[in-house]
Amino acid sequence: MKTFYTFLLTIVLSSVALSQDITGDWQGELKFQGNALGINFHINKTENGFASTMDVPLQGVEGYKSDATTYIDSLLTIQIKELGIQYQGKLALKDTLVGNFSQNGMSFKLNLKRGNNLPNRPQEPKPPYDYVIKEVSYKSTTDDVVLAGTLSLPKGDGPFPAVMLLSGSGPQDRNSSIFGHKPFLLLAHELTQSGIAVLRFDERGVGESGGRTSEMTMATQMGDAQAGINYLLSNNQIKRTKIGLLGHSLGGILAPKLAIENDIDFLVLLAAPGVNGDAMMLKQRKDLLKLRGATDKQIEGTNGMLASLYSELRKSSLEDEALKTELQKKLAVKYQSTIPEKELNEMVNSIVDNEELMAILKSTPANYIQKVSCPVLALNGSKDFQVSAKENLAAIEKALSDGGNTEVETHELEGLNHLFQDSDTGDILEYQLIEQTMSPVVLKLITEWVSNIVK
Repeated sequence: MKTFYTFLLTIVLSSVALSQDITGDWQGELKFQGNALGINFHINKTENGFASTMDVPLQGVEGYKSDATTYIDSLLTIQIKELGIQYQGKLALKDTLVGNFSQNGMSFKLNLKRGNNLPNRPQEPKPPYDYVIKEVSYKSTTDDVVLAGTLSLPKGDGPFPAVMLLSGSGPQDRNSSIFGHKPFLLLAHELTQSGIAVLRFDERGVGESGGRTSEMTMATQMGDAQAGINYLLSNNQIKRTKIGLLGHSLGGILAPKLAIENDIDFLVLLAAPGVNGDAMMLKQRKDLLKLRGATDKQIEGTNGMLASLYSELRKSSLEDEALKTELQKKLAVKYQSTIPEKELNEMVNSIVDNEELMAILKSTPANYIQKVSCPVLALNGSKDFQVSAKENLAAIEKALSDGGNTEVETHELEGLNHLFQDSDTGDILEYQLIEQTMSPVVLKLITEWVSNIVK
């Protein structure tokens, strides 16, 4: 009788687990080598079962789509093939999953609890909004990938001037979410309240957009952004003669290129590169190492090797495996006495296999910035170590001047980092800790400048 009772109790508990709603936010901490990394999963019910996304706030990863999400016999399984990730967790209590997180053969214990551990973000706009929100979609001009976004419109019939927002490197959603901040949501809110329509979209493989993040190259990003411009031009609520682009970081590389291929009326460049990509990357690394306490001698040693690699990379016309072989041979001759061959080869492979990084390293912004003829507002923070203010603003000003553009305004804003937050050091480690999403000084500068341009 006791055995039967235990069996019956197991059935009852399993039924409770099976009926438990697994959807919603789940958060936990991955602990390894004395470190802790917060991981969040967001699970939704779909017509075909479940779908989920992953956030790793400390690494700036938000809304990363899973390939498969199943919940069978109280066992949750989430797979992200592109990153070699699988999470499996068993529902132990009503709001607790006990399980393991594995990536590329390594496995770690990871228990999840309901909720989301995002920090306070006081500037984040909350509904109801005093303007109209429309969910939109359109097809990339590169391929058949359908991109999803949000168009915010001032109240009224229009037509309204408009801005399309272009985010920085890495997979980004329409809010340009990073470390719990949503800077594009905030920018869209401020601009729309000022009478300017704003289009922002999920990059391919992120949020509601189709495609995969592995397909993202400079060419596909240009095609995706071009589709957004075409959408605005075809919308009768948008004033076709008053369409601008706002690009942050990598988006500041795309925006000038798109401006010279379209009849764009104004540009806002936030922390946009102006110097050649290899020089920008070396300066970025030097500034970061200084922030972390490295000596000039230590920085010169590693940066000297990277400078040689970047120089060879920019000169070579080879691609992929042929390029790897050429670079590996040249570096081996020069540095094999100080750096193991395996490490040199891995470094070369990691750069050549990253198409976005390769495009940035080979970029020469002056070549296209000098062709921009519309009004330009360029802003940088004095504590931005990712795209240093002085060198890049000066290069942008010079390129525009060389091209004869006199409608240019630039500002190096004291104390602001790469995200345009008021910052103590500019270090990326501060991004999550700072509650401010974007300095009010920047928001005011942008909204007033754009409002004057579109009058």
